[in-house]
Amino acid sequence: SVDYVGGTANTISMDGVPSNNVPITVGGFDLASTSSASTSRSTELLQISIHNAARLEVTHSPTPESPGSALAGGVNIVPRSAFERAKPLLVGSVYLMMRDNYRGLEKTSGPRRGGSYKTQPGFEFSYVAPVSARLGFTLSGSYSNQFIPEDRITNTWRAAGAATTGLAAASAATQYPDTTPDRPYLTDIVLIENLKFNQRSSLGTTVDFKVSSRDTLSFSYQYGAFSSENNGSTLTIAVNHVQPGNFTPTSTRGTPGRGQLTLASGSRWREGQTHMPSLVFRHRGPVWQSEAGIGYSHSTNFLRDVSAGYLGSMSLRRTNVTVAFDDIFYLRPRALTITDGTTGAQVDPGSLSNYSLVSVGSPNPRDSIDVKRSAYANARREFTAFGVPLAVKAGLDVRQSRRDMRGSTATYTYAGPAQSGTRFRDGEISPRPLPYGFGPLEWLEPEGGLEFHRANPTLFTSNLNDEYRNAVSLSKRVQETISSCYLRGDAALLDRRLRLVGGVRLEQTNIRAEGPLTDVTLNYQRTASGVVIRGANGVPLRIRTDALGISQLTFLDRGMRAEKEYFRVFPNLNASFHLRENLIARTSFYTSIGRPDYNQYAGGLTLPDIDDPTATGQRITVNNVAIKPWTARTTKVRLEYYFEGVGQLAVGAFRRGFENFFASTLAPATPEFLALYNLDPELYGRFDVSTQRNLSTSVRMSGFEAEYKQALTFLPGWARGVQVFANLTALRATGESAAEFRGFIPRTYNWGVSLSRPAYVLRANWNYQGRRRLEAITGRSLEEGTFNWRQRRLNLDVQGEYKLTRRFTLFANLRNVGVATEDFERTGPSTPAHAQFRERQDFGASWTLGLKGTF
Repeated sequence: SVDYVGGTANTISMDGVPSNNVPITVGGFDLASTSSASTSRSTELLQISIHNAARLEVTHSPTPESPGSALAGGVNIVPRSAFERAKPLLVGSVYLMMRDNYRGLEKTSGPRRGGSYKTQPGFEFSYVAPVSARLGFTLSGSYSNQFIPEDRITNTWRAAGAATTGLAAASAATQYPDTTPDRPYLTDIVLIENLKFNQRSSLGTTVDFKVSSRDTLSFSYQYGAFSSENNGSTLTIAVNHVQPGNFTPTSTRGTPGRGQLTLASGSRWREGQTHMPSLVFRHRGPVWQSEAGIGYSHSTNFLRDVSAGYLGSMSLRRTNVTVAFDDIFYLRPRALTITDGTTGAQVDPGSLSNYSLVSVGSPNPRDSIDVKRSAYANARREFTAFGVPLAVKAGLDVRQSRRDMRGSTATYTYAGPAQSGTRFRDGEISPRPLPYGFGPLEWLEPEGGLEFHRANPTLFTSNLNDEYRNAVSLSKRVQETISSCYLRGDAALLDRRLRLVGGVRLEQTNIRAEGPLTDVTLNYQRTASGVVIRGANGVPLRIRTDALGISQLTFLDRGMRAEKEYFRVFPNLNASFHLRENLIARTSFYTSIGRPDYNQYAGGLTLPDIDDPTATGQRITVNNVAIKPWTARTTKVRLEYYFEGVGQLAVGAFRRGFENFFASTLAPATPEFLALYNLDPELYGRFDVSTQRNLSTSVRMSGFEAEYKQALTFLPGWARGVQVFANLTALRATGESAAEFRGFIPRTYNWGVSLSRPAYVLRANWNYQGRRRLEAITGRSLEEGTFNWRQRRLNLDVQGEYKLTRRFTLFANLRNVGVATEDFERTGPSTPAHAQFRERQDFGASWTLGLKGTF
């Protein structure tokens, strides 16, 4: 399943597993794609385009050339070659992009001051130019600017995804009485409306030169840029305090005057660029075939707010209100009552006059840089031994990834005279109807908020200690080098009816990481010889006593340094047998690993106070650098039947065993473990370590897949041109650690139909993703077996083309025609149906209408 948005592939999943276990390469080289200081390994494809791609190479069963992380195969985006055609070819298109609920051509309000056009133009082109028999080049480019509105609602149910607090004192700020899981009650509603533009541009080129009739030198360059500007408004309606007996599964009566309304804005500017040059040499001789290449990928990702001209966040509040929810169904209360806690007068949650300024902030500054270097070489020779066609291929591969992340967060609390929210009203957007029938809402203007903050800096206070600690916490660097070699053998037996492909891959992984270090002993006064100076009570004397000074001495930017290396062997075997000319049986066996996210190595280190005799309950807290990647062993079988020239029917199954999943643990420190962080066993060997370990239990996943594609040539002449397809994947996880394995898609169905005629083409594609379990939730009043869930989703895309002339074609692409939403649940075994709903995200449908030309 490949999801395209604005011409760029955003997500790729195979066998129901997400993209971090589906290696994605461009021309065989690793793609650097980073996102907002994230430590995830998932490849984000926002800054790469497929317009310079000749094809996508998809492997469902890894071979020795595949990386060890290829759990379900891999995807390689192959750049165009100038020798694909004998004559030059230029293909281009211009189009308009719009949303189904923003189809006008006029300028309207949002997301920034001055408004914007929600219907935006775009273009893309590709040019293949074989200059001569030995030299040629290709050039491609694209631009799009897509408006994406988002509506979101989030409900919080106590004892159904959120914990209770018990019978706290009546004066406590919050009180959520205990209840049973079959009688949860609603306490919070969060409404979000976000307006965003995603702008993408790309440029790609290849230059191919035939050094000789058998040798080719190819240079490729890919450039991608992505920027996003968004402005959102969030309304939170919180009961905050409930007396026992004042709730039922369909109603909640808040304690008078204890409720709260919070109105917040969130704005940011995001931009990034990816540069990716590569050089490949290919030799295609009668005996030897060889290939060598080097590649480099550099990706940046920056988040900004204040430097872009507005505040990243503003928060306003209204306290002393009484909140009541009544007649609650799965999405929201049908009746919502908010009154003043003193007078009992109705309070309009959408009016800024009912709010006062609390704080403003700049939470977004983030810098993230990804660099990937790749080099490989391989050679293949074909020969015959004892009448059996054989081939042997050997290769070397070195891939290095480096991620460097920094960021900051600043919050400024308003300490001046009460400031009404009307001071920051966005007159262009306000009022704007809230989603899901909650009425109009006046929006905050982040530009006006920044102007007020700059004009009145003395009315705001900030916590410099928090700012310092946030910056250090976000400062991380990881470098990973994977050195590989492999040997592959191919054999064709039984008159070429039986084909075997197998071999072994060896990978050496070396990791170096830097992250924050917490060491309280660095704040101790010491003599010239380094001896700690103690007071009369034996407690060490401190150098600094102020919070910021203590943090600057004891919480060090990238003070933790860790190193890790491990070696793995990946055997695999693929076999195919032609039972008949159009019937093929396939089977494969291979081993894969799942490497931890980078935060496992750069998450930071907190050390105990080794010199304070009064300190108790101390331990070393750190992510376990020594943790092993989890391992998976997969066996696949598949049967393929080909309709002569018009289609295919295939069924398959696989079984995959996972070992060494991760879990938290508390264990004594060992010299070997301390050596990973350069810690002295004499000083720290007596402490326990709070970290992670590999589970000894395993998970077994079973899967079934089927696909069908056929052109219905047997139909009458008036109905010719119809083609149908369908495929499905069904997965099931079992075993003692099955609860640790989450996020996979248990059911995926795709089906569609197309009609092709000389003058026009129509296509309709459906995608269904089944309900999937996410992380477990624990807490007071929550029963065992309570999980987050991502609900099932059915998406429909419709495409059409109409040929105006030999060179020009009109086209339309409608995505998510039925406006399918992203729904999430929090539910346990006893949760009532109406209380299972947690969150809904609605992005609407996108329409693209354009003209394509071929020359």
